Amino acid sequence: MGKRNQPENKEAAPESQQVVTENTEKRPVTYVVVRDGYRVSDREYHTADDPVALTEKKFWTTVANKHSHGEKCGIVPYDSRKHRVW
Repeated sequence: MGKRNQPENKEAAPESQQVVTENTEKRPVTYVVVRDGYRVSDREYHTADDPVALTEKKFWTTVANKHSHGEKCGIVPYDSRKHRVW
């Protein structure tokens, strides 16, 4: 048996164009309290030296020192991938 006679298509396939749009909305920087890198509450603060944030950090530092292995607690800028609330 021979090969089937099929017309060869020598035209290049059309390239798909990817549209890149910039997100012009910038979210203001907010801060969250973390313990060992994990967010510990759903509260967000406008500044890192917010008195409520400092009180919350002090609380979690006490918990970590008395009831755990003393992991690091801190106030860090919010990152939507790492600090989201489920």
